[in-house]
Amino acid sequence: MDTLICKGCGASLTYAAGLQALQCEYCDAVTEIARVAPVAATTAQLLIPMTIEDNALAYAVLHHLAANDEIPDDMVERAELSVNRFYLPCFAFDGSYNATWTASFGYNRTDTYTDHVKRTVDGKSERVPVTKTRAVVDWRPVSGQDAGNFVLLGYGGSGVAPNALLLLERLRNLQTATPFDVGFISGVDTHPYTLAAKEAYALHTEARVGKLVETSVKHHAQGNVQRDWHWNASTRWDASPMYVPMGHVVIAYGGKQYNVWADGTNAANLVSDALPANRAKGKYISRGMWLPIVALLALMFTGLASASFFYEMKLERLAAVGAVWILSAWRDARYLRRSQQVRQSALAKRAQRYAQPAATPAPPLPSSGPDLLSLAMSLLSAIIVCVLLYKLVTDPAAPPAALAAGAAPAAAAIAPVSAPVKPVRLLSPIMVAANAQDWATVRTLTAKTTSPAPVSKADKAASAAALARGAKALLNKDNGAAITAFEAALEANSANMDARSKLGAALIGAGDHERARRVLGELVAAAPGHADGWRNLAEAAALSGMRGEADASLRMLLHLSKDRKRTTEALKKRAASGEPDQFSEAVARVVKPGAKKSRG
Repeated sequence: MDTLICKGCGASLTYAAGLQALQCEYCDAVTEIARVAPVAATTAQLLIPMTIEDNALAYAVLHHLAANDEIPDDMVERAELSVNRFYLPCFAFDGSYNATWTASFGYNRTDTYTDHVKRTVDGKSERVPVTKTRAVVDWRPVSGQDAGNFVLLGYGGSGVAPNALLLLERLRNLQTATPFDVGFISGVDTHPYTLAAKEAYALHTEARVGKLVETSVKHHAQGNVQRDWHWNASTRWDASPMYVPMGHVVIAYGGKQYNVWADGTNAANLVSDALPANRAKGKYISRGMWLPIVALLALMFTGLASASFFYEMKLERLAAVGAVWILSAWRDARYLRRSQQVRQSALAKRAQRYAQPAATPAPPLPSSGPDLLSLAMSLLSAIIVCVLLYKLVTDPAAPPAALAAGAAPAAAAIAPVSAPVKPVRLLSPIMVAANAQDWATVRTLTAKTTSPAPVSKADKAASAAALARGAKALLNKDNGAAITAFEAALEANSANMDARSKLGAALIGAGDHERARRVLGELVAAAPGHADGWRNLAEAAALSGMRGEADASLRMLLHLSKDRKRTTEALKKRAASGEPDQFSEAVARVVKPGAKKSRG
């Protein structure tokens, strides 16, 4: 429904489309309804001349099929082609745009901060400050302007498949357009215009202009990351009706039809429907993959089921699996090469029918019989896999000794023992004398010391600094840091006996009692008069189960102590504390509790 104004009284008149006049119900005046003059059909102003013939277009499609490894091998030979050339009604939109944009640009940086984490030390939970780093993005708001020009084609007709319109986006020869002349379209179909310029722009061009503006705006991006892109763009354009040449080829193969559309000036610029798949090739390659997959899975399963995975990965087995994979790849490559030769040979034959130059020289057509070399490779692969499977089943499994690093194969023949045997370590002469309480001999042996090698002042200073760091870490019960610091102190000055003694204490705290025994044994051997060394060695030896060594070390500690009473009381207090470890037992054995005096 629409409205008019009555010429007699000015009242509103309502009418429906199709009426030619209307009488007012108030004043009976008759008002004529104006007729809209028909719009003249759009006529092309420009035209891109068609430069490709039917035969060349058909041959270009065959060449496209011959280069496709995914289609059936006989499609080039058996496909029937129907060629049609026509002019497509289009509009050439010559325009410009202006855009105002805003965004946020992010710049990465590393931020250092202190966090408090919960750690358990000696059974107590503490919150410890830890320095951490994190990646931070600094965001900066940015704005700007952008402008540019565009020349795009928009389809002005109807009835053409969407795939064909992709060619308009790839057309690069607009500069060859000439003023329209009816002589160019003689003998060639011309599709009519069914859309006005605004409709063609809205349907087929506006979205592409939007993508063009987006790409141009985002070229202004800076920083490491961007976000919050917003822009407003205004466009202005002029439309010129233009005929664009196009070719359409229908391929009939296997009872089905497939469409191909090509640029009328360059047949290499084409698009097509989804073509049929070469199922024979897929089955051939799938069958060829069974043998290498079976070989690989059998080897992996044997390794996982064995006592030692790497024991099963023998060189000859890995070589066998690799050989099967290489033969499979070689066999597939031969099949693809033969398939390509079949298509190229068919293309060379059909080129003569379309009066087109064939490939020079024409590829030879492979024999129609089976590929004997491929059959031989398949047979060889099967033999290798069978031998490999037989070896995996019949070869003895990995011995348990293979799990230990550096164990010899003959170790499996050694009879197992019921319990691990600790290495026997003989006591040093000074320890034997201490256990025998032969203090004269102890004094004689203690006096025999060797002079340490000279050490520079710089090394002494470095060793002292490392010793101080280690002592602080040991006080904080950070045994790992203490061990590292004491090792650095000894590396700078191997004669730093205090560092060696504290290294032994840190190793005891870390639970490495055997290494502590070695370190402290070297200390008391080089410096028999070092009381703290004997005390730490007594604890390390006791915790390692070396009773004689622990007892001798405790006796040496008491013998060398400057305040024997205080040392004895400290050891008695340790023995009476009831801690269930070997060191308390050793103290109880060596330091006897004093007898109580009777009253009276």
